[in-house]
Amino acid sequence: MKIMQFARNAASTRTIRAAALAMTLLGTSGLTGVNSLAFAQADAEAVSGGEMTIIAGSDIKSWDPAITSGTFPGGPMDQLDAVYGFLVYVDLEGKVQGGMAESLTSEDATVWTLKLRPDVKFTDGNPYDAEAVLYNWKRAADPETLAPAQPFVSSWIDGAKVIDPLTIEITLPTPNRNFGSTLAQSAPFVASPAALEAAGDDKAAIKPVGAGAFIFEDWDQGISLSFKKNPDYWDQPRPYLDTLKFAIIPETNSRISTVVQGGAQMMAGYPYQFGANADAPGIATHEIPIPGLYRAYFNQVAGTFTDHRAREAFYRAVDPARLMQAYTQLEGYVTPTNYFTQASPYYEPAEVLPTYDPAKAQELFDALAADGKPFKIKLVSYTNSDLKRLTSYLQQVLTAYENVEVEVELVDQAMLKPQCQTQVNFDLCIDGGVLVANGAEPIISNMLKTGGVDNWGQYSSEAMDGYLDAANATMDQTEVKAAYADVQKVIAEDLPLYIFGSETRYLLLRDNAGGIVPSNGGILQKQYLYLCEDACAAE
Repeated sequence: MKIMQFARNAASTRTIRAAALAMTLLGTSGLTGVNSLAFAQADAEAVSGGEMTIIAGSDIKSWDPAITSGTFPGGPMDQLDAVYGFLVYVDLEGKVQGGMAESLTSEDATVWTLKLRPDVKFTDGNPYDAEAVLYNWKRAADPETLAPAQPFVSSWIDGAKVIDPLTIEITLPTPNRNFGSTLAQSAPFVASPAALEAAGDDKAAIKPVGAGAFIFEDWDQGISLSFKKNPDYWDQPRPYLDTLKFAIIPETNSRISTVVQGGAQMMAGYPYQFGANADAPGIATHEIPIPGLYRAYFNQVAGTFTDHRAREAFYRAVDPARLMQAYTQLEGYVTPTNYFTQASPYYEPAEVLPTYDPAKAQELFDALAADGKPFKIKLVSYTNSDLKRLTSYLQQVLTAYENVEVEVELVDQAMLKPQCQTQVNFDLCIDGGVLVANGAEPIISNMLKTGGVDNWGQYSSEAMDGYLDAANATMDQTEVKAAYADVQKVIAEDLPLYIFGSETRYLLLRDNAGGIVPSNGGILQKQYLYLCEDACAAE
């Protein structure tokens, strides 16, 4: 594909070198402890000191460790990770690894044991121990905390007990082979209980006190955040940077120009956005090799898309290859045939989504109109240049059919989630970028299960819920694959959301930025970041 050829050419040196470093580090910081030789080799590449700025597309809403969303580079969890650190994380191979904790293990997917590292302290001097972890989990399980992970944590919190100061045992009500990865991506942060208690019920009063690689220093809301090195971080000599900053820049083109002009070290995005900037002096690119889906949500509780014919008509009316070309201004994208792409071990070629068929689309539009259900929709997205192109194209294509009306409403990026997820004030809602995960869970259940935190269209199916539960309840990969084949069958039948493309994220970065170690959906492990004296990625 043209797009992938560009990406490989632009990123070849950085990808090879950073991947080698990442594999060295990930192989030594996992469930079995620290391999000092491998760390010594990694340390030889690193440089201590300096200040690095990462661009984020939006600001955090709170320092509450339970309010998490978006495990992607440049997202809100990036800033929380700097202070709190991940209890456990998912590496690039989809394996759960120890972070602030030493390990999370299970023999039967029902009883899990969390082992903490000895002698770790929060930056207020209190111990990072089992009681502190359990305090944070119980708080996340409380509905009044408004934690996105509340349904997940509350489902097992009664089975969590402290064995000793460094050990917690969790007995799940039903087996869940994905418990570790779901915890890593939904409820990974632990704050000092003393700091949380001091804030009381006022979330705005929470002071970020963790045991992570950095200490909070300053927050200019909507503009920037600044952190300083934690001198007592458990994993010495890390972190390498003296200062870590985040610049909040919502507009893509402004983010790119800031990196190219040297105002920041990196941003997350996609090659189609970078264009010739990827070849600018002092610039490199790096792939985050975790595939994700471009998707839009059908409102399935009110309006046009409660009728299955309307959802099929949408699929039939729009050519996804042309839609992706309008969105990215590049050719060569392969349209996914279902939720899992061909790169996934769960890909089921027999279960396919409806394909582009204008004649069938018009037939469905006419049938809806004849039944007094005209295809009249409000399409909601946010106001960046890419999504303006995408929504304009959709409006143009759809309104070329008879018996179709399309209203486009573009909102500020920060308002998209409240309008779509909370208010469900849309017929079709398009969130920018791809939704990524190392492995199917927890994203697939979050998006497709009844009550899932990413299920913006409020799709509900007993069959889907059952198949997702079946995939989680077994350690037998044959049974897992069979359950996900059933999931794809239901997706093809019910059309719970609109899937129109897949892609991996990239970093656009200054070539003196080193220590790129992605985790979860692409969030960088901040403790490994460093600045080279010259170009880290030079040929």
